[in-house]
Amino acid sequence: MDIIYHEEKANVVADALSGRSVHSLCTTMSLIRLKDEVTKMGIHVIQKKDAIRDLTVKPDLYDDIRRKHALDPKIQEWRAEVEKGTVSRWCVPKDEEMKKIIMAEAYCTSYSVHPGGEKLCKDLKQTFWWPGMKRETTEFAARCLTC
Repeated sequence: MDIIYHEEKANVVADALSGRSVHSLCTTMSLIRLKDEVTKMGIHVIQKKDAIRDLTVKPDLYDDIRRKHALDPKIQEWRAEVEKGTVSRWCVPKDEEMKKIIMAEAYCTSYSVHPGGEKLCKDLKQTFWWPGMKRETTEFAARCLTC
């Protein structure tokens, strides 16, 4: 939204009819800007209608993990345990790139505050698990140039 100052005579009150089209245009522009900002964060946007309230965000990280589960035999063993109800975390396959994406999402995004290796591991353990997770999260945090 832009706020523009108009001096004295040019600063007149808009009537109800002219304000409606301006509101519609502002809403459309806000939606376009919002979609651009969300796309910059690496989030895929699915738009159903031209209204902000209908904007849907769907993460695809879990779909990637599911696809790679089929390729990892150890995870197939753990899957049996999950189906029994003894385990409730996502087992991340032996895929270094996917692990880096998960750690970066939890550590380097604008809504996290570079928590450090131990806190990163503790936070990720609530949702994910892989062999050597503590060592890898500690090393990932130690390589952070910002910290």
